[in-house]
Amino acid sequence: MKRQTLSKTLIETAKDLGFPKITVEKLEALGIPEVKDLSARDIKKIREKINVSQGVFAALLNVTSSTIHKWEQGTSRPQTSALRLLDIISAKGISVLRS
Repeated sequence: MKRQTLSKTLIETAKDLGFPKITVEKLEALGIPEVKDLSARDIKKIREKINVSQGVFAALLNVTSSTIHKWEQGTSRPQTSALRLLDIISAKGISVLRS
């Protein structure tokens, strides 16, 4: 099954639920980019780029150290929301998590 972009999924869901046309148009205008799939190596590079341990990275992402370890070993994969956050951290740095 081919993954759809978040934007397409939101738009289709809004239409299926009978949202007003204006809401659907606003969703389309957002143009939410597709979530990038990251390899175990990519995840480790992101962590190393911001120079933190697996434990600190886990705390920043609100997951366990074991989860980070599994992601970096390739025995587990992050879900869509975690992938989105990893992509943002990769592009913008850790400062995006500060208030």
